Amino acid sequence: MSKYSMVDAVQRRFRRGIACLIRRIHRDQSGSISVVTVFAFIFLTMVLGMLMNVGRHADRKVRIQNAADAATVSGSTVLARGMNTLVFTNHLMCDVFALTAYLREARDRNSESLTPEILAEWDSMAPEFADAPHQKFSDLAEGIPAKTPLEQDLITAFAQQNAMVSESLLPVMEQILDFEMIPEFQRALVIALPQLSVTAADEIASRLGPANRGLAGGQPMRARMWRTLGVEFEALGSTGFSQMPVADPINDISQRQPEYFSRGISERRVAANRYLNYLNSQMLRDFDEHAKMSQYSNLWRGFSKAYLRQLLEDEYPDSNVPYQVRRSDLILQEEIETDYMFVGVSYWDPMSERMPGLFSNPNPGVQVAYAQSRLFIPRGRLYHDSRFAFPEGVFRHRVSNKHDLMNQNWVTRLVPATAPAIPQILQTSPQNLPVDVPNLGGINVEEFQQLNTH
Repeated sequence: MSKYSMVDAVQRRFRRGIACLIRRIHRDQSGSISVVTVFAFIFLTMVLGMLMNVGRHADRKVRIQNAADAATVSGSTVLARGMNTLVFTNHLMCDVFALTAYLREARDRNSESLTPEILAEWDSMAPEFADAPHQKFSDLAEGIPAKTPLEQDLITAFAQQNAMVSESLLPVMEQILDFEMIPEFQRALVIALPQLSVTAADEIASRLGPANRGLAGGQPMRARMWRTLGVEFEALGSTGFSQMPVADPINDISQRQPEYFSRGISERRVAANRYLNYLNSQMLRDFDEHAKMSQYSNLWRGFSKAYLRQLLEDEYPDSNVPYQVRRSDLILQEEIETDYMFVGVSYWDPMSERMPGLFSNPNPGVQVAYAQSRLFIPRGRLYHDSRFAFPEGVFRHRVSNKHDLMNQNWVTRLVPATAPAIPQILQTSPQNLPVDVPNLGGINVEEFQQLNTH
């Protein structure tokens, strides 16, 4: 065989070997599972990372929204309790007026000085009943002289007891009025309430949202309170005017100050007289039931009311006036939205992503959630009287629903978050809280309300 024939034979054998190898690879399935496993593992890893991210984002969204709801309720509850505290101190002020008038009569003992003459007249008239034709009248000839000393003893004991109480308590009451201690406390409370509300909301949020350990320097969740006008909730100076819906009739610079003052004077007069009447009815019960001859209870009521009128009209005509609910020229619904609704926002550091090379958050700012609350006076609750058939026996509890600061029934609750300023609030960084708020891309109110789930 020639050299060229051998080369051709080798080439033919090589080509046949290559062809057989190709045909064998096409039919051979050994080892293919390893390749499929690699791609499946990569795919499942990506799916697992996606599921972990989605689950963590969903959990974080629920937690931050729960924190926003809890923080808003807590901050608003502080405001409601602050309103009730103002109501309580308004009543306390009127009660101090009534008690001061009562103690002044106890100190001066005007009523006691007039009763001996009245009882002496009864003694002088007693013999005239001796010849009465009816026994119940003739018995008065002996009964009246027997009772007048007892009434005088009761009057003396009562007057001495109240005089001793007045000696120690009256200077305190007069000092409270002289230094306007209750109005000063109210002014300090009104200034402090916004900060107390923010502190309560922030504390609740920090407890519900710990720091993100995946981020260096991560901070716990924070919260702030806002008015629905887009202004952060905080005190505005020390003049008695704040973002609370209340007005100081003395120091408020509002144009409606005369209305506040006249309304406060009227409420003070009515409440102080009511407290004085109640105090007199409780303390003079024995005289009203068992010692009517001396007219001591009527005399005491007359003198104590004269002292009260002197206190209200002569000594303190333009001080110690109860706080008032601030009124505006807006229609009722707009006034409710601007003065009695508030927005709470919670802020949390961005979450560290699982597999950050594949999944990333397009918004680098903090995560935010929000809720809206309202202050209001509730109506009486429904109840069923078992003496009547249902539904005829369904009634409401008789409680006052007057919208003022003499009604200590202020409460708060969450309401749908529909304030037009919410997009602005979410994109505004709070004072004293350096956070990178998210950028909503200039979304308008109508577009935001379409995305709003509240």
